[in-house]
Amino acid sequence: MSAQTYLRAMWTIVRKDLLVELRSKRVFATSLVFSLLVVVAFAFGFAKSVSDLTVLGRGALWIAFVFAGTISVTQAITAENRDSAIDGLLLAPVDRTAIYFGKVASNTIFVASVSLVTLVAITVFLNYRPPATMLAALAGTILIASLGFSAVGVVLSLLAAQSNLRTSLVPILLVPLVIPVLLAGVELTRLLSVGGDPSAWLRLLVAYTGIILLAGMVVFEAVVAD
Repeated sequence: MSAQTYLRAMWTIVRKDLLVELRSKRVFATSLVFSLLVVVAFAFGFAKSVSDLTVLGRGALWIAFVFAGTISVTQAITAENRDSAIDGLLLAPVDRTAIYFGKVASNTIFVASVSLVTLVAITVFLNYRPPATMLAALAGTILIASLGFSAVGVVLSLLAAQSNLRTSLVPILLVPLVIPVLLAGVELTRLLSVGGDPSAWLRLLVAYTGIILLAGMVVFEAVVAD
């Protein structure tokens, strides 16, 4: 398969997922509601008792990120598995790794979009004011973290669907595998807020994301082999 055909297959899957989501609004809306509930809970439960709202804002952002990521990935794969749609997708005459990367890309868009909207809500409810100079770097951090989260989540959600495991088990399996992503995200957000050298944590985030992307590509072949 040529590189152009491979990329076209990936884009077709991403486009299909985005169109389905635009029509149903199932994944984005559900994830956003849970993320906003986290922000509201932080606002009413901790805002008056915590003196440093910057720390509170960072905590709310990444806790909401976990909720949004888990729900987005689980809902997206569950919808794909409904009526055996995933089986039809696997019958397409394309490299199956293109399907994996396409699903990861679409879920990355979902998770990153919800996280960025959540960031706006945090600035409103928690008075979190990140420096304007760090906004682009913070958005990049969220995007890379969303990619790493989705790389693991797609495989685990599909594995749960294919093996008839309960979807409630996905968060139990998912969170331990993305702890490096969350730690790097939290530390990068802190360093971008207070100043400091973020290069070490950025290297960790990029390296771990790359490793789990490659591992996910290999495992995906085994998961869908049956």
